[in-house]
Amino acid sequence: MNEPHLVIYSDGYRHPFAESSAALASIAQGMGLRTTLTSSISEALTLVSGRRSILAVNALRWSMTQAERHAADRAEWGALLDDADMARIANHVAGGGSLLAMHTAVICWDNQPGWIDLLGGGWNWDHSFHPPLGNVSAELTFAGAAISAGERRFTLADEVYHNLDLASDCEVLAAADAGHGAVPVVWRRMCGTGKVAVDTLGHDGASLQHPAHAAILAGLLEWLRGDPT
Repeated sequence: MNEPHLVIYSDGYRHPFAESSAALASIAQGMGLRTTLTSSISEALTLVSGRRSILAVNALRWSMTQAERHAADRAEWGALLDDADMARIANHVAGGGSLLAMHTAVICWDNQPGWIDLLGGGWNWDHSFHPPLGNVSAELTFAGAAISAGERRFTLADEVYHNLDLASDCEVLAAADAGHGAVPVVWRRMCGTGKVAVDTLGHDGASLQHPAHAAILAGLLEWLRGDPT
């Protein structure tokens, strides 16, 4: 089947994933994208098929072993990604498929270094951090302006992740400042014929529904499904 299909894996710890995934699905459906939501990464990988399919990860699942403050929640929420599913993700992209990583996806699956390598950057427990949720100033970069019909500069309530160690081949599309200086928050990269886009904004549904943020996501989805940018 060559019809574009967005499969959203939505699940995880202390974030309103149901509302943010619904907001992402609404944006996609408004563009005519067939969209499926699931709380199982294995099911998501079964549903994703073909070069025009997009796997979206809007989730927070990791080992939770880095800090004792997570100890009480570890049994319920701690998770590892098995090697077979990591291989399926990598093979999806290597085969020309697309991947969209939303917000906390850059923290997921710390047992699989290949996940962060695929994204081109992500959370490092030694030095990554984020200020509290609050109003942040965001701005499209010159390259990013080409993917969005929204405002180039805007303010929204969100979390901004710092020190994500981006790879040199990442094309930064937007930056945001939460009071510690502007840092990259949206980027994309090619992995052979596969496409990867990362949007580290999107703490909740209100963030995704902000008109400027929604316009960025629409542009990313257009790029990921293979339509002209």
